[in-house]
Amino acid sequence: MWSMPRNLRKIAVIAIALMALAGFVSGILGARDVAYLPGEATSATPPETPAVAAPEVTPLTTDPPPPPEPEPEPEPAKPEEAPKPPPESQSPAPTARTPAGQDAVGDLIQGADAATTQPPPY
Repeated sequence: MWSMPRNLRKIAVIAIALMALAGFVSGILGARDVAYLPGEATSATPPETPAVAAPEVTPLTTDPPPPPEPEPEPEPAKPEEAPKPPPESQSPAPTARTPAGQDAVGDLIQGADAATTQPPPY
């Protein structure tokens, strides 16, 4: 089943186990002595750095920006000033596609009912 000889498989397993153990040990040795929560200051504060002289820099304000002014509501149109709808164009009346005296919708419904009463083909 395996295409690798048994001795070579043993060497590969040992190498993988040694790498896993080395990673675990290096993680333990590299960890801090005391765990801190995110944003929590460490006990040893870094040395203060001198401020850089930059006269063109302005400090940021901590005040939130003012809220936007509300837009004035438009005045409602007076009934006499209301726009009139455009005049309707004279379009020809729709022509019936079925001869007079026949009910096309009824024929469709009867055809649909006939289709649902038939058993499905298996």
